Order: sequence, then C-alpha cells, then structure tokens
Amino acid sequence: MNPSAFRRIYTPKLTNQLIAIGLLVCVVAGCKQLSKLGNPTVLKSPDGKFQLTVPAGCRDNPKLNEQAQIRAANLLAEVYVIVITDSKTDFTDEMDLDEFTRITRERFTSKVKEGEATEPVPVTINGNSGRAYELEGAVKGVKVAYRIATVETANHYHQIITWTLKSLKNENRATLQQIIDSFRST
Repeated sequence: MNPSAFRRIYTPKLTNQLIAIGLLVCVVAGCKQLSKLGNPTVLKSPDGKFQLTVPAGCRDNPKLNEQAQIRAANLLAEVYVIVITDSKTDFTDEMDLDEFTRITRERFTSKVKEGEATEPVPVTINGNSGRAYELEGAVKGVKVAYRIATVETANHYHQIITWTLKSLKNENRATLQQIIDSFRST
C-alpha cells in the first residue's frame, strides 16, 4: 500500500471518530456495571405502611403506573417493579387471597398478548401469605417476562408486579425475586 493511500484511509478525523465510538461503548458498559454497584434503596408507600427494597440503580418512577403506591425502575438493567395495594374494606367477605389472585391474574393476563402464565403457588413473604406466578407475553410490541406475587396483610391485598425484557429473564430472575421477597409492612 502506498503512503498516500494509507493517509486517505486513516485521517485524523476518522481516528477521532473511532476513539469517540470506543469511548461511548466503554461509557455504556461502565454505566451498566455501575448500576449494579451501590446500596439498595428502601421505597415506602405514601402512607408509610408498606415498603420494598430495590437494588442499586433503581429509582422511583411515577410514570410506570398511576395507581401504584410504589414504582421503580432501573432503565439500564431493564428491571421494573410496581406495587398496587387494595383495602380489604373494598371487598365482600367472600374475597380471600386465592380469589384476589385469580381475579387480578385473569385481568392482567388478558392485557398481555400471547400471554403464558404459570399456576400460582403458595409463598410466604416476610410472614405474610401470598401467591406467586410468572407471566410471559408481549405488551405494546415488546416481549416481557413478569414475576408477580399477590400478598395478604391484615387490612390489604397487594400486587407486587416485577418485570424485565424476555431476553433478560434468566439474567434478572434473581433480582426480581429479591425485590418481591423484600416487601413488608412497616
């Protein structure tokens, strides 16, 4: 290769562009790693009666759901959570945890295209009875994977809804479960 051809291909402008692209890749990768470092954050319901601990990198995100008492997201890691709380006084005496789970699961599953859900299984979350299940499907053209728990406390029923992209399900499964397991009355 003659030297003038080499200079035409490798100009300082091209070199600067390659360096900029390399730095951008490093910054994005670094931000993703930083989002996993740091201290978890405790988020409380507006009335202060319930709380949830989210990993470092998660931030309060009111845009996720207007009805939710607690809502948080880590946009880089694609980890999301909302908690919807219903007072037991709004239900008849026939309502129990299994019926609440059935109703909310059916309603939620109907909103997910191509939804496939596991059967709810009994769980205990910080001393409270609950039911947990998984749901996969598409919402607004995006394939997602949910881990959901319904929990009964003395005066409330709660839906703890966590999700991630379907492609990140295995990577984020433990994080989503850790978030659910952190739910507690204060």
